[in-house]
Amino acid sequence: MLGIALDRSLPRSLGSQLCDALRALVLSGTLGGGARLPSTRELARELGISRTLVLEAFEQLEAEGYIEGRKGAGSFVVEGAVSRAAPQAATRGQTPAGRLWGQTPAGAAAQASRLGGAAPVDFRPGVPALDLFPRETWARELAAAARRLPNSSIGYGEGAGFPALREEAAAYLFRSRGIRVEPEEVFITSGISQALGIVSRAFLTRGERDSRASLRRKGFLKAKAILENPCQPALSGLLSREGVEIVAARVEAEGIDPALLPRDGSAVAFVTPSHQYPLGPVLSAPRRAALVDWARATDSIVFEDDFDGEYRYGGAPLQPLRELDSSRVVYAGSFSKAFAPALRLGYALVPPHLADSWRACRELMDIHSCVFTQAAMASCLASGAFERHVRRMKRVYASRRGAILDALASAFGAGVEVMGESAGLHLALRFGLPRFKALRFDEATVSRVASLGALVYPAARHAFAPFPGIERILLLGYGNLEGEAIGQGVSALAAGVELSIKKRSG
Repeated sequence: MLGIALDRSLPRSLGSQLCDALRALVLSGTLGGGARLPSTRELARELGISRTLVLEAFEQLEAEGYIEGRKGAGSFVVEGAVSRAAPQAATRGQTPAGRLWGQTPAGAAAQASRLGGAAPVDFRPGVPALDLFPRETWARELAAAARRLPNSSIGYGEGAGFPALREEAAAYLFRSRGIRVEPEEVFITSGISQALGIVSRAFLTRGERDSRASLRRKGFLKAKAILENPCQPALSGLLSREGVEIVAARVEAEGIDPALLPRDGSAVAFVTPSHQYPLGPVLSAPRRAALVDWARATDSIVFEDDFDGEYRYGGAPLQPLRELDSSRVVYAGSFSKAFAPALRLGYALVPPHLADSWRACRELMDIHSCVFTQAAMASCLASGAFERHVRRMKRVYASRRGAILDALASAFGAGVEVMGESAGLHLALRFGLPRFKALRFDEATVSRVASLGALVYPAARHAFAPFPGIERILLLGYGNLEGEAIGQGVSALAAGVELSIKKRSG
């Protein structure tokens, strides 16, 4: 009929492949303006797929402005659609919708350009205010490090990190979190992601590839990983690829419930207790104590990711789990999140009995982080520049938090439950009123909202196990957005939600 072929061996879904193919036919001129598309039933029968997949593809193309539905007549290519689009045909994996769904801001800007509008407001979580990075301070400290470091410091260094930064990090953690730690327990990393990778490779078994005897000789045997559900997709993806056994711990209003964790062997539990990512609850005090008790009883380890630890609105930072038992907790944080993610600089507080395995794994990965960057960060900590920047940004983010809460209240009233607003740089929204019963933040809905001017991020992308109702939870990051953009983005979201509800109800 249209000469479309779908490949079931590709990781991209059949519905997305169909959307790509139809878009390419429009952009290439094969389907000209006014051309009638086959009915959804006919196309589904021809391709051997469900009609639902065809309907979703048609909905997405209609949201993007390529086709239109005419009541009682069918679906047609919009007149002038090709002239508004990019001159080249879309290719598989590089369609406008694919880029928007793939969370690429540059792709969003390109899509907006094709449609003749401004770049969508990007609510991507976890992005700080990039325009407020203290460039002059950083440039000065980096240049000073390049000039002053002795020759003996710019060869191959220690996997544990630059000594001056380990010392300054220990002092900073005491000032900011009340953590008493010796510099020898501070290990510098290229961010939280690398710390997660080290734990995965050094302390977790991988099916048949690791012998238990070999692990016992290392002095540390862990059989499985326990992950909050939902969590960072990169973490669940990393452990899955490594062949690690994963146990899901569902996130509740008080965080995960340690009483439900397995007790049939040792494990590593990965948690974000101070501001769970992505839903935002704080692990309650009783559950914190119970989690540490579980680790002691099962000879397990807790990996504590101090997610958004610098930015808490109201009250002092929460006491880290590590303070309950420093021998059972690996505590990890990031410098680059407060400054700029591109710096790739973080730290981990590693119990002494795990230090040798940690150091060996780090040195095999990339030896150590850039010494010049480490020296510059040490100077920023010593001079107080880092903490001054954090204080300034806390005021900025508090203002932006207020702006997004006001915009959401104006747009949705009591129709949306806001979660995780007490800390961090993003919110989780649960759409729960009866009028939102049919709402699902699937690919078609997200692309529809994007076409109206906002990039939004479904919480469902973070779930690796069943989590009832997560398809109605949305994540909105506001750290890198000013007040005017926040208002515009929430308005676009509200319009997209209304349109999606009408589509599904109709």
